[in-house]
Amino acid sequence: MMATYLDRILEAHRAEAARDERPLDDLFEAATAASPTRGFADALAKVDPARDGIAVISEIKRRSPSKGDLFAGLDPAVLVRQYSDGGASCVSVLTDEEFFGGSAEDLRAAREACDLPVLRKDFTVCQRDVLDARIMGADCLLLIAAAL
Repeated sequence: MMATYLDRILEAHRAEAARDERPLDDLFEAATAASPTRGFADALAKVDPARDGIAVISEIKRRSPSKGDLFAGLDPAVLVRQYSDGGASCVSVLTDEEFFGGSAEDLRAAREACDLPVLRKDFTVCQRDVLDARIMGADCLLLIAAAL
């Protein structure tokens, strides 16, 4: 059976997690000291009647394994302000570097440039990934059932 994109991505993330020896206590302390979260669920519940009650989660994504470069030179701060001005409820930032060209810095830049709640979209495979999301400033994170 041929490996899917998801299989290859998860294999890489699990291998990286296995090599990560950072003490969980240190990460927990840093995550606890991170800026307060913005209410992701609340933002989704506060929908604009002019948008027919639909909340929008806009995405910052540089590249796709299947499509290649989508917007490699994007400026997350500029894009998130455009999303916010356009009525987005929240923003999702891909932080996977190897397969999607994203970074923790993309998430930080997006969060600093707007008041929207920010979701870290990555391939969360271990507790350190969850703590890293908070340290980066994420208000929420994506969990993919197949990754757990």
